[in-house]
Amino acid sequence: MRNVLLSGLRARRTRLLLTALAVALGVAFVTGTLILTDTMTASLYQGAARDAEPVAARAAGGRFTDADVTRVAALPGVADAAGEAAAEAPVLGPDGRVVAVLGATNTVIRALPDRPALAALRLTSGAFPGPGEALVDAATAAERGWAPGDSLAVVDDDPHPVRISGLAEDVPYFTVFLPIGDFRAATGVTDFGAIRAAAADGTGQRAVADGMAGALPGAEVITGMEYADRLAAANVGSVRLARAGLLGFATVALVVAAMVIHNTFAILVAQRERELALLRLAGARRGQLFRLVLAEAAIVGGVASAAGLALGMLAGRLGTAGLEAIGDGRLTAPAPLTLPTALIGVLTGVGVTVLAAIAPARNATRLAPIAALRRPDAPVEAATSRRRALTGTLLALIAAAMVAAGAHYTAVLPAAAGALPAMLALVALGPVLVVPAWRVAVRPAVLIFGSGGRLAAGSAARQPRRAAATALALTVGITVVTTFLVGAQSLATSSTAALERRFPTDFVVTAAEGQRLPADLPGRLSALSEVDRVEERAGLWVFTRDGVAAAEARRAVASVTDTVPLAVVTDVQSRAEEIGRTVDLLLAVVGVLVLFSVLISVAGITNTLSLSVLERTREFGLLRALGLSRGQLRASLLAEGMTLALIAAVTGVALGIAFGVAGVYASIPRTWVTISVPYLRIALVVLGAAVVGLLAAVLPARRAARVAPVAALADE
Repeated sequence: MRNVLLSGLRARRTRLLLTALAVALGVAFVTGTLILTDTMTASLYQGAARDAEPVAARAAGGRFTDADVTRVAALPGVADAAGEAAAEAPVLGPDGRVVAVLGATNTVIRALPDRPALAALRLTSGAFPGPGEALVDAATAAERGWAPGDSLAVVDDDPHPVRISGLAEDVPYFTVFLPIGDFRAATGVTDFGAIRAAAADGTGQRAVADGMAGALPGAEVITGMEYADRLAAANVGSVRLARAGLLGFATVALVVAAMVIHNTFAILVAQRERELALLRLAGARRGQLFRLVLAEAAIVGGVASAAGLALGMLAGRLGTAGLEAIGDGRLTAPAPLTLPTALIGVLTGVGVTVLAAIAPARNATRLAPIAALRRPDAPVEAATSRRRALTGTLLALIAAAMVAAGAHYTAVLPAAAGALPAMLALVALGPVLVVPAWRVAVRPAVLIFGSGGRLAAGSAARQPRRAAATALALTVGITVVTTFLVGAQSLATSSTAALERRFPTDFVVTAAEGQRLPADLPGRLSALSEVDRVEERAGLWVFTRDGVAAAEARRAVASVTDTVPLAVVTDVQSRAEEIGRTVDLLLAVVGVLVLFSVLISVAGITNTLSLSVLERTREFGLLRALGLSRGQLRASLLAEGMTLALIAAVTGVALGIAFGVAGVYASIPRTWVTISVPYLRIALVVLGAAVVGLLAAVLPARRAARVAPVAALADE
């Protein structure tokens, strides 16, 4: 049987290539996801360890004085100690305006130890600050165009001017670091919330922590390693959430790949029934044939998984680069391909391939040898059965109930879980529904391809299960795309509508936290020719006159508010545009992720049509002998690919809209939900699916057209 296996793989290597491609893409998605999240996790722990690197022990849980810091510094085994203090206050930028980040007008102000090494900060430029100077994070400075030498002012009761002396890297948000004297003068805070200590040479962290615990009764004292673990644990939830989301997309890709693999092996086994029957007649047992098909699947899965690991490493690097491009660039170099990640990738690829081949392998052993030898090459499948229809209907009702319950009770879990019975319902009902759906979906192909389209009109009736399985792979990808399109658009619309309900005005002018606006500001704004009226509510609501352009209104309002440094202007229209840009960014990221499943679907359609060409060689030869031209034959296969894609697109769009609407109701409070369906983008998805179907059919159509009629009729 080993020789039969190897010779069969060599004979069918072209047929198995696209199957291997589907597996490789799925493995690449899983591997790339694991590498990317490993990189994110490593970056998180590296950042936490950096802040805790000079810390041998840390005390918290109270208010500490300078005397407490002095007492800790004098302990045996302690090289140095410093207090940690932080406050919040408005900060004026070099332009004299209050610096607002994401609408917040207060900035984190931190005290720097006298010995900068205890702060664990690394500079990208400049130097550590002296009296009257400050250190700011490099990301904010780069975003706002600040550089060492620029002036800031921390506002408490009065502005406290400082000069930027340097920029610090790897600070997660806008922070101003001040020497302890400037910190106290600017914020009025004189005590410390924690004390950190560095160990002298030869002293362990536990010894320092025990000494601090004795010197600071009632304080919670932990070692530097424990402190690093706490810092990482405080943020690791976001990494876990990202990993779960990415693995969710990877699961979608693997489900699509499994459909393609199952469909491919089902066709291959059906084409090889005569070969398998001869093996049975030659003495092969059913178990041997079953293992033969599974061995082929395992070899294909193993080779494809190896290629998928290489693609996954590339995907991990590209994902890291993408996150750095849209984020703050603080990720470390991509994590290497670890042994656990490689094992998960290989086992996933081989496992999915073998599991998908079990049903075709079992079918290969069910027919008696003589019955298989007498069976025609391309049997007509039965599309309908009462059991299939009842099962599919029951699963569809279960899916609808789960999704509706999630939407009604604002629960994401049941709404998302409803996707599984919905997909199983499609598997069961697909062969039942594909024939009538094909009669409708083939009409555009008939108009475009003429006689070729009419020739394709009966394809689904001949192989309904195959057509349904092929369309289902693309349906999954389009469902995910449409779900996110509807969800993201509705989220943006709901957020904008909530913003407009809260601020039914054009501009809102407020003071920085803890400050007041000048009493004459409403009158000065009302005097502008571009302003219709000003209402004093939660701040000043500025309504512009009808017909005034948004840019003109912004300039007019800024001409007044720029004279009030502590005034914060919220441009409602700009905030809505910002929400839209954020949603577009989310859709771009999701689009890249879904692209993997679409590529796998394209491979599936191409594979199915290619195998169909091999299976229908005699049929095509007869048609050519009766006068069908090569162009008409190519057109018939292009029409089949286009029709399959349209069926998948329409089904995926319908499911995607339903899941998208349910997801919005399940995740957003009903009081501010506004459903918005992006019809133009969805229309582009349907058009894109039709193009995908055409592209997937190009190679099979070329192969079919190249076979000479005589050779085709002689093919066995």
